[in-house]
Amino acid sequence: MDISKILIKYYLENSWYCGDTYESLEWNDESEKPSKEHLESLWNDVLKDEMRMERNKLLKESDYTVLPDFPTPNKQAWLDYREELRNFPAVRSVGASFPVKPIS
Repeated sequence: MDISKILIKYYLENSWYCGDTYESLEWNDESEKPSKEHLESLWNDVLKDEMRMERNKLLKESDYTVLPDFPTPNKQAWLDYREELRNFPAVRSVGASFPVKPIS
């Protein structure tokens, strides 16, 4: 879990100092320091967001391949690749990787 990514995304308006561990997190705010369990649940959301951003980037980078006038002998491979990207799991799992781009 990368605590700094979580804090930057969800607690930027609060005052805190972040070390490498939850125990080193200094909460300098009137609000209550979030629990380790709560930060762990937010970490899953951060991972989902990162996965979606990467998936969307890959889809955008391959948009041109499905245009009707794009000359490629393997149009179906590109269509299949993009469908796999759209169906990619919403949660990263250990060992999961994005589909491999077809050769143009």
